[in-house]
Amino acid sequence: MAVEKRYVDVLLPLKLKDTLSYRLPESCDAGPGSWVEVPLRGHPALGVVLQVRDSAPVGVNLSTIEEVSAVLDIPAAMPEERNLWQAVAGYYLCTPGEVLKAACNVGIQRQMLHPVKARKPSKKKDPASGTDPLCELSSAQQTALGQIEAGFAARKPVLLHGVTGSGKTEIYLHLAAGQLQQGKDVLYLVPEIAISRQLEQRLAAVFGSRLLVYHSQTTVPQRYKVIDTLRRDPAPRIVLGTRSAVFLPFRKLGLVVVDEEHDRSYKQDDTAPRYNGRDTALMLAALHKASVLLGSATPSYEARYNVETHKFAAVPLPGRYYGGGDPAIEIIDMAQALRLRNVEGSFSRKLLKEMAAVLDAGRQVLVFRSRRAYAPVVQCEACGAVVRCPHCNVALSYHRFNNSLSCHYCGHSQTYTLRCPSCGEVALVERGSGTEKLEEELQAAFPGRTVARFDADTTQRKSAGEKLIRDFADGRIDILVGTQMITKGFDFERLALVALVSADSLFAVQDFRSDERALQLITQLMGRSGRRGEQGKIVIQTFQPEHPVLQRLLHPELNEAVDEQLMAERKTFGYPPYVRMIAVTVKDHYEGRVWNVCRLIRETAAAIGICDIAGPTTPAVDVVADEHIAQCWIKLPRNRTLVSLKQQLYERIDQIERDFKGHTTIIIDVDPA
Repeated sequence: MAVEKRYVDVLLPLKLKDTLSYRLPESCDAGPGSWVEVPLRGHPALGVVLQVRDSAPVGVNLSTIEEVSAVLDIPAAMPEERNLWQAVAGYYLCTPGEVLKAACNVGIQRQMLHPVKARKPSKKKDPASGTDPLCELSSAQQTALGQIEAGFAARKPVLLHGVTGSGKTEIYLHLAAGQLQQGKDVLYLVPEIAISRQLEQRLAAVFGSRLLVYHSQTTVPQRYKVIDTLRRDPAPRIVLGTRSAVFLPFRKLGLVVVDEEHDRSYKQDDTAPRYNGRDTALMLAALHKASVLLGSATPSYEARYNVETHKFAAVPLPGRYYGGGDPAIEIIDMAQALRLRNVEGSFSRKLLKEMAAVLDAGRQVLVFRSRRAYAPVVQCEACGAVVRCPHCNVALSYHRFNNSLSCHYCGHSQTYTLRCPSCGEVALVERGSGTEKLEEELQAAFPGRTVARFDADTTQRKSAGEKLIRDFADGRIDILVGTQMITKGFDFERLALVALVSADSLFAVQDFRSDERALQLITQLMGRSGRRGEQGKIVIQTFQPEHPVLQRLLHPELNEAVDEQLMAERKTFGYPPYVRMIAVTVKDHYEGRVWNVCRLIRETAAAIGICDIAGPTTPAVDVVADEHIAQCWIKLPRNRTLVSLKQQLYERIDQIERDFKGHTTIIIDVDPA
C-alpha cells in the first residue's frame, strides 16, 4: 500500500505574500515551527514550517512542488515567535517573510543552515552569578518599585517617569533579579549600541554569565550563540539588546524593560518591517503574558496618551538618587554675543570661560553638536555655488580627517580641493561647523587638555567607541565632543558642564514633533552632568533665546500645563497619538512617474473611505541616489475601522507597486518617527 505523501507550507525570509509548498520526504518528520532547508531557484534557503498537510494544496501543480532538502536540528520556532511575526506584519503592513528576515538576517541564516559544532550546554541549574550585589534602593525607589509591582499585578504596562539620575537602572535590576529567581527570562532594551556598552559592564557585574548581549555590532557567531542559547538552554537569562532583540526566541519571558522609551532610535525606518522596537516589545510581552516597564525622563506623547486612556499605569520618580538638585541652565544669546564681539570661532567667550573654570576644578566638559564632519557645507566665494552631491539634492559635508567631501545620504565621497566645480576658481571655503571642527577649536583653546570626539566617524569600530567611553568615564579625557550618540543613558561621575552649541538646528525641523524631540534631547543632555550629589550645569548657545522649548526649560513648573496644552492641540488638529499616521513614500528615477503614482495612491485611499490625506509633497531632501522622492501622509481614526482600512490600503498599494514593478518603489511606514 502506497504511503500518503505529506506537504508543508513554508515561510521564507523574503517579500512573498504567501508561503511556498514543499513535499516532505518520507524519512523526515516536521511540524509547525520546524526549521527546514528547501530549494529556491536552485539555491538552498532557510524556512519555517507553518502548516503540515496530508494532501497537496488545492490548485497547485504537483509537478512543480519540490522536496524539502532537510529538517534542521534546531528547536522549533514556538507559537509565540510565529504569532509575533504575523502580528508585526499585520500592524506594519509588510509580509511575514520580511519579519522573519529581520529576525534571522542573512548571516544568521547561513549559521542555521551550516552550523558550527557547538559545545553542549552547561548542566548547571543556574549559571554563575556576578560579583557585585544589587544596590540598596532609596526610600523613593522602594516606593516606586512597589507601585510598579502593583501596576504589573493589574496586568498593565507601567511607565516609569524618572528624572535623569533618579536611579531607574537600579529599579530595573531589582525587578530583573526577581524574574530570574522565578526562572523567567528578561529582555532589557536600550535605543543605542553605545549605551549598551557601558551598561553591559554593570549588568555583567550583577548577573554574571546569565547576561546575554545582542545588537548589530556583535559578530554573527556571537549573535547566533545568543539565539541558540535561548533555544536550547533552559537556564533563565537577561538579554541586553537594541530593537532587533525583540525577535529573539524567548521561551519563558517574564519581564521586558524598555529604557528611554521615547527615543526615536527604536524605530526601524530603512527596510521592512519598519517597526518600532518599543511597540513591538509590547506585542511580544502580550504574547508571553510578561510584564512591561517603560522608562524615561521625557516620556513620549504616545506613552502619555496610553496613561491618559488608562492602558498604562504611571509611576513617578522625581528626585535624583544622589541628590544635588536639577542642573543649572544658562542660555547665551549668540546674536548679542556677536554684536559685542564676544565670540571666538563657534564658542562664546562666556562659555569658554565656564569651561576653563570647570577644567581647573578637575572636572569634565561634554560638548554637543547635532552635525558630524568638519563643516556641513562648502561654498565658492567667487560664484556662490554650494558643492552638492551628484546623486542627491543635498550639500556635501567636508571631513578634514581624510580630506573628503561626503554625502551622508548615499555615501558618495570625493577628494576635497579648493577649486570650485562650477566656475573653476580656487575659492572654496567651509561654512558652518560640525563635531570635527569643534574638536579642533577646543584643542586650540585648551592646549594642555585632552579633547576627543564621539561620533559616527570615530566609533565605526566597536573597540574605538568602547575606549572613548571608558577613557572619558575614567577621567583620561577632559572635553568630549559628540552627537546624539552621547546624549543617552551614560553615567559620568566627573562630568560637571554640558555645552549645547548651535541649539537652533534642533528647532529648524518642520515636523509636529520637533519641539517635543528638542525638549527630550536637551533634557537628556542636562541629565548627563552633576550625577554624584553635585549640581551640574548646561550652557545653551542660541540665536532664539525666547524659543518656547528654552523658556520651558527655564520654567519647569509649567511643564505639566504645557504638556496638556500640546496634547490638546494634537487632539484638535488630528495628530498622533490621537490618530494613526501612515507615510507613503514614492521613489523613482523619473520624476513624472513619481507624481503619477502619488495621484493613484491618493485616489485609491479616497476610494476605500480614507478622508484625511495630505500631499503629495517633497521631503527636505527630494533626490537621493538619483531617485526622485515624494510623500503622501495618511491619517486614520483610532476606531474599529482602523485594521480593515490599513489592510485594504496595503493591498491596493501593493497592486500599484506591482503595476509599476521595475520602475517605482513604494514604501509604507506605519507610525513614522
